[in-house]
Amino acid sequence: MQRIHMSIVNSTVLFCFLMLCFCLISCDDPDNSDNETTTTTSVSAGGDNATGSSKPDSLPAFKDLHLYSSESPLNMKIPDDPEIDPDSGEYVNLLVVSAQEGGFLIELKQYNATVFFADADTPKTDVWLACGRAWGGGVEYFRDIPIPFFAEPTVDFDGSLNPILPGRCGATADQDNQMVILDLDTRCEYDLFQARMEEGQWVAGWANSISMDSIGIYEKGLSARGSGFTTLAGVIWPDELENGYIDHALIFSYPHARAGGPVAPATESDGLSKRQYALPEGALLQLDPTLDLETITLTPEEKTVAKALQEYGMYLVDDGSFGVSIEAVNPASVEGNPYEGLLPDVDYPELNNIPLDRLRVLKLGPQDPDADSTNELVSSGCGYFE
Repeated sequence: MQRIHMSIVNSTVLFCFLMLCFCLISCDDPDNSDNETTTTTSVSAGGDNATGSSKPDSLPAFKDLHLYSSESPLNMKIPDDPEIDPDSGEYVNLLVVSAQEGGFLIELKQYNATVFFADADTPKTDVWLACGRAWGGGVEYFRDIPIPFFAEPTVDFDGSLNPILPGRCGATADQDNQMVILDLDTRCEYDLFQARMEEGQWVAGWANSISMDSIGIYEKGLSARGSGFTTLAGVIWPDELENGYIDHALIFSYPHARAGGPVAPATESDGLSKRQYALPEGALLQLDPTLDLETITLTPEEKTVAKALQEYGMYLVDDGSFGVSIEAVNPASVEGNPYEGLLPDVDYPELNNIPLDRLRVLKLGPQDPDADSTNELVSSGCGYFE
C-alpha cells in the first residue's frame, strides 16, 4: 500500500479530532470497565489481558510467539551460495538513489501497524469493510473478530492532507492506519488496513485473517498489504533490538515497485513503476555476507539490522513513496515506549550508515501478470466474510 512521508500539518486540529475519536471509543461500552477477568495464556503481553480496559505494559518476546512456520520464506536463512540475479547491480543502483533521496528508514510511529492480543474471553465484533465491494469480491463485513476494548490503529499523520473519509473507501487516501490482532488461543492473525472506529462501529478499508502457523503469506492474495505478505511479516520487535539479533527476514517498501505482477513468494502486487530496473514485489535482497560489519561505523540498531540483512535479507512487499523503509511494531501497541534506549524517539529512525550499495538481488523468478485478477478469499477459520 502506498506510503507518504511528509511534515505534520494542522497538528492541533488533528489532535482534537483524535481526542474526539478516543472519547467516542471509550464511551461505546460503559460496562466494559467492569470486565477485567484474568486469563492465563502461554504468551503474556504484560499488563492487563485482552479483556481489560487498558493497553498492556509490554510486548511479548518475538520468539515466544512462534510466528509463522519453519517452511515460511521469512524464517529461512539465505544459503551460503545463492544465485544472484544478472541485473542485480542495476536494481540496487535504483534502490540506492531512492535511499539518497529519502533515507533508509524504520517506519516506527507511522505507516506500520499496532498489534494487540486477544484470547477466548475477548469480545468479538464485526468489521465493516469500506472497500470490500471493490476489493474483496463484493463482501461487506468481516465478522466475529476479537478486538480488545483498548485497541487502536496506527495514525498516519503524514497523510492528513489526503485522509480517509468517514463512510468511504479510502482507495486514494494517503493513510494506511494499520492494526493487527493476534489471538493467542486460536493462533489467528487478523490484519486490518485503514482501520478506524465510526459511530461505535469498527471499520476497515480491507481486512483478512490467516493462521499464525502459516507461512505468513496469503495464498491467493487479498492481504492487507500490496504483496500478499501478512502485516506482521518481517517487522522488527523491541526485544530483538534489545537482544541485538533478528531471527527472520525483514520487509521493505520503496517508490519503484514494478508493474506487471509479483514474483514468488508474493501473491499479488500494487507495483506501478515501469522503469527498467524497478524491482517486482516479492524480490529478496541480501546485504553482502562478506562485509565485515566491525569495520564500519554502525549504531547498535544498524548493526542488528545489517546482520539480519546478511543472514535473512529483506523482501519487497509494498509500493512506497519516499526513501527505502523497513518496519517495526508501532510503540502505541503498549503503554509507554518499548523502544526506549533502543531507537531514537522519532517517527522514522534512520539507518543511513548501512551501505545499501553492498546489497545484491537474489535471482528473480518470472512475474505473474495474472496474479491480481485471480485473487480470491481463502478461509482461514478465523472470522468469516459476508
